[in-house]
Amino acid sequence: MLNETIYQNFLELCGVPSVSETDGEWKMAEKIAAMLKEIPYFHSRPHQVRFCPVPGDPCRRSFVYALLEGGIKSEKTVVLLSHFDVVGVEEFGVLKGFAFDPAAYTHYLRTHPEVRLPEEAKRDLKSGDYLFGRGTMDMKFGIAADLEMLRRAGEHLTDFEGNLLFLSVPDEEANSAGMLAAVELLLSMKREKRLDYRCCLVSEPHFPKYPGDGGKYLYTGTVGKLLPAFYCVGRETHACEPFAGLNPNLLTSKIIERVDSNPELCDFAGGTHVPPPVCLKQADVRTAYSVQTPPAAYAYFNYMTLTQTPAQVMERMIQAAEDAFSAALEDIRNNAGKYARITGNPVPLPSVEPKVVSFQELYDCCLKARGREFDRHMKEYIHKLQTENLGADLRDLSVAAVREAHTFYPYRGPMVIVFYAPPFYPHSDLPSPDSRAAETAGYLVETARTQYGETLLTEPFFPGLSDMSYLGLSARIDVAGLTKDFPVWGSGYRIPLETIAQLNIPFLNVGPHGRDAHQFTERLCLSYSFEKAVPLIWAAVRHLLA
Repeated sequence: MLNETIYQNFLELCGVPSVSETDGEWKMAEKIAAMLKEIPYFHSRPHQVRFCPVPGDPCRRSFVYALLEGGIKSEKTVVLLSHFDVVGVEEFGVLKGFAFDPAAYTHYLRTHPEVRLPEEAKRDLKSGDYLFGRGTMDMKFGIAADLEMLRRAGEHLTDFEGNLLFLSVPDEEANSAGMLAAVELLLSMKREKRLDYRCCLVSEPHFPKYPGDGGKYLYTGTVGKLLPAFYCVGRETHACEPFAGLNPNLLTSKIIERVDSNPELCDFAGGTHVPPPVCLKQADVRTAYSVQTPPAAYAYFNYMTLTQTPAQVMERMIQAAEDAFSAALEDIRNNAGKYARITGNPVPLPSVEPKVVSFQELYDCCLKARGREFDRHMKEYIHKLQTENLGADLRDLSVAAVREAHTFYPYRGPMVIVFYAPPFYPHSDLPSPDSRAAETAGYLVETARTQYGETLLTEPFFPGLSDMSYLGLSARIDVAGLTKDFPVWGSGYRIPLETIAQLNIPFLNVGPHGRDAHQFTERLCLSYSFEKAVPLIWAAVRHLLA
């Protein structure tokens, strides 16, 4: 039987259309704060529920936090982390008016069989055990579960030893601005209130490992992500003389051939593999039509990590660019030879040698050639770029910064500049078997088996990008080297790496069961999520504070 309080809270949370980078996010923050103050513990302590604005945020968003202090005083603290933004609802089509009302949407799907659903979704709908709608599994249920943890702790206050720190942030589905601001709060509260962060509990959903997978998973780590980008400088030529220059679009296409979906670039650890890199965008810099080939083009890739450091990924990307450059020149030579044989006329070829540099190498060379004038110009240029384009895409700003820096580079021939664009998500290291998170995971596996007849499987890495990445930082990451390959780092984009390294909070993801996050068939399994996941999260809280 569903707990009516949790269920109604869940429906209220789903009812707020908190799409990333819309005013729904600050409305969601207000809603969560109001719901926190309805919990008896906070009803008499409203000052312990707080908003905290995200500094410099063009959307004026805030995150919400609340501290519950147990009746038995202790420094031991469990963090309850969630995000309250959701992705958009365009894929719902004409049904997007139902997207934020799970009960109505599920009823509509059940009574309108003309809506074509995948077979698996159709079976789940027919079972009556699933509620459809945006945010149901990712992750409004998680917020409702965290509110329930606070309510239960308040009811057991006299014998509750330790503290619960509730933290819910915006922007997880975009650039994680909320979490990046919240880590500063976590560190300041740790110091001021002498909190001992035993573990962070997150209630992101289980994600199937393959189609039809119905497994339930606990995650003790998370994957990371980099966005390697390639700025390809060509040599302009008239379209009627294609072999007289070097088309940068050819360079990007050769890079895409070598990087996109290449399984040899997959990172792996502990029996886990991440998907290969995927090209997210390719374009040239031209803004108007011309019969001259463009001066430059760029491409960037989603690159997921488990163990590879930014320095190692950069080395791989530079090698891929060098191979692609050689392949492009080989294609030009071969095609020019074929064209010469067809026409019977010689075809002159440009004298070009492959040249690939990292952004850090480009910057250092310009600094050596131009001195502090270059450094001052770039800082002013990037600051102006950011202030005049508030809310602009950080990838576009990164490309513009690289393009500007290249104008100072002494070498003016064709080349490829490899750099990183936001966002950056650090991966977590594999937890040691005797770590608190791993030990608690083992306890929950046994509890699920003996009390609920469920088989829980422990996975070392949460497979999706999440704010869990910002709870700790691997000692293997060269912070200074990393930032130098991000053109807009410090102006428009920054990660408080030093703060994250000082926090180093272990975490455990104990979530609901559902399917199809970010799709119009997103849905939550009611029986497992409310009747098993909630008590398992409570068991984790009590075990961590025992």
